[in-house]
Amino acid sequence: MSDARPTGPQYVTLVTEGGYRMHATITLDWEIGAALYRIPELGGTITLGWASGHYYTRCCDGNAIQVTYGKPDKSPFTKHYQDAPTVYGVQLADQAVFHPESMSPTNHRWLGVRREIGGHYSPSAPEGTQRRTAAIVHAITQHMLSRPWADELRRAHDEHHAPARHRHHQRTITELEGEAAKLQEKITQEKTRAAVQAIVIEEAASRADGAQTPPALLVQHQQLAA
Repeated sequence: MSDARPTGPQYVTLVTEGGYRMHATITLDWEIGAALYRIPELGGTITLGWASGHYYTRCCDGNAIQVTYGKPDKSPFTKHYQDAPTVYGVQLADQAVFHPESMSPTNHRWLGVRREIGGHYSPSAPEGTQRRTAAIVHAITQHMLSRPWADELRRAHDEHHAPARHRHHQRTITELEGEAAKLQEKITQEKTRAAVQAIVIEEAASRADGAQTPPALLVQHQQLAA
């Protein structure tokens, strides 16, 4: 592995805007393009990567960050992750997506924070847990995006999703080509029908011209009648 893609664990001390200090062991997952921050103060892992879904919906730019409360899972249906962190006695669950430019050290509304209660549904975490979690994710995100390996990690994310994205585009191309063929057939039909109507118009105009006696012939008829 090149220096651009370090594989060993990294150790860092982070401090939130509010002064909360935490220690993290960072592991970079180059297969999926994500950074796992194992924080002993939280008894779990917070994973940061990029949101792949925005690529397909095109609702937002491709820089949306996806935070996983725990270690990432390959299944897209997972809502409860291993090694989930605990904030103010509340175990977190699920994932959240946000844009870095929307982050605020004083407002937590930019980040979705859900709690683990078992089952398929994870309700919102208490207000205090949301505030502390947002402050932590804010600090982690700033740290990750400032690292020299951040761009390479994003490239790994894109490489991981490239095969699925390629298949998506191929399916779209096939669908669009089918729609284009149908539209071309309709265009050909409309051109044929328009041509038929053009002939009708031309013939009608010719008959109208023939029904009118030219002035020269009218004079000749008048002279013969005299």
